[in-house]
Amino acid sequence: MRTDRVKNYSTWGLLLILAASGGSVCAQVPDPWYLLAELRRLSATKPFLTDSPDVYLEAQSLNGFFTPPIYRKLQGNVYFGYQYDEGFLLQNNTVQIEVLKNLTPDASCWTAFQLALETSLKAASIRLDPQAHHQIGVCIVGMESHETPQTLPGIMVEAYFRNSATRKSFFIRYGSGHHRGLPMAIRLSAETLVSHLVSKAVKQ
Repeated sequence: MRTDRVKNYSTWGLLLILAASGGSVCAQVPDPWYLLAELRRLSATKPFLTDSPDVYLEAQSLNGFFTPPIYRKLQGNVYFGYQYDEGFLLQNNTVQIEVLKNLTPDASCWTAFQLALETSLKAASIRLDPQAHHQIGVCIVGMESHETPQTLPGIMVEAYFRNSATRKSFFIRYGSGHHRGLPMAIRLSAETLVSHLVSKAVKQ
C-alpha cells in the first residue's frame, strides 16, 4: 500500500505542498496559473477501478468490506481518495459506530483507530449514541508499518456513513500516511473521516 500517494490534503495543505514542490516556486510568489493547473490535476476525479493502482498492486485489500457494486461507483483519485455519495446528510450531532473491522495482521490498529475516531468525534462535538440513526462503518483494509523509499507508514480505510431515516449512504476509500509513524497516520485517518462526516452536516 503506497501511503505516500494517498495522504489526505486540504486545499490550504495542497497550496503548501505545491509551494514546496520546487525550489524556484519556494523562492518566489507561486504562479497562480501553475497553482490552478496543479489543483485541477490533483483534484481530477476518475473511476476507482480504472484509476487506482490498488486494483492491481493491492488486490488483496479489495472485497473484504466494500462489494463490487460499490467499487464500480467510487470516483476520485489517489490523493484525496475515492467516494460515492447517495445523498447522505448528518441531521444532528449523534452517531453510532455500527462496524469497526481490521483486516490487517496488526490487531493494535483496531484499538488505536477506535480511540482516535472517538477522540475526533468528541472534538467535533459529535456524540456517540447507540440509538442514533446516523451509522458509521469502518474497515482498515491495508497497512504499512514502516517507511520505505516508496511509502510512508499508514493505513488504507474503507468507510461508510448511513442515515437509517433517509436510507442514504456515503462511501469512501482513502489512505493516510505520516512520516512520524503509524500512530500519527491512524490519528490523521480518523480526523479525515470525521471531517468528511462534518462536511455532510445539514446547515442550520
